[in-house]
This record gives sequence, structure tokens and C-alpha cells, in this order.
Amino acid sequence: MTRKLLVVDDQDSITKIVSKIAGSLGYEVRKVNDPAAAFQAFEDFKPDVLIIDLVMPEVDGIDILHAILAVGTTARIIIMSGFGKSYLRLGEAVAAFHEHASITTLAKPFRKADLAALLRGDIAGMSAP
Repeated sequence: MTRKLLVVDDQDSITKIVSKIAGSLGYEVRKVNDPAAAFQAFEDFKPDVLIIDLVMPEVDGIDILHAILAVGTTARIIIMSGFGKSYLRLGEAVAAFHEHASITTLAKPFRKADLAALLRGDIAGMSAP
């Protein structure tokens, strides 16, 4: 069975890189560059894994994360941000509030090998920042 990945980031370059890496690992990938369309894409696609940027214009990734977790999901969630560890900790706090244990963080810029390790579930194989 093919695993499904939804990647949400306002930067097309990021969604393209993530799509390429995930596709090479056998994922069916849907990318969303319009944060306002993220929740509907999540509902329609029903991904096994969600990668979401926390800082985006108009609709913040934290708000999208709240909405997705509020309806309940078993998807593994990877939150990413280029704005430091405090944003990533905020995302972890949102997940804890919704009692969603399957959340991982990824600082931007990230190494392709680190993203691949996360998608394979090999967190121990990640490089040090």
C-alpha cells in the first residue's frame, strides 16, 4: 500500500524538494502552496503523513495544525519552521494540547538526508544541526 504525504508550505521550492524526496521513497504526494487550501486538502486527501510549515502568510500553520488536530487524525505530523526552535516548540505544544503524540520537528533549512530519514521513520539516523 502506498503511503500518502501532504506537504503544506507557501514556498513552491520547498514543496517541490519535499515532493521529490518523498516520491523517491514511494510516497504519493500532494503539495499545497496556498495555506488557505490546506485544511480542505487534508480532508480530501487523507494523508498518512503531513508536513506543514508553521509560519505562512494569511493563514498561519499553527492555525491549520489546530484545525486538523481538532477534528482528530492518526496522521504522523512533521512541523517545520525557519524561524527558530520557539516556533517548533509552539507546534509541539499545540499537538500536546490536542493529545497528538505523533509529531516531529524539522528546522529549515533542512538537509535532504534528514528529511528522508524522517519520512522513513529513522529519526536516529538524522544528522546533528
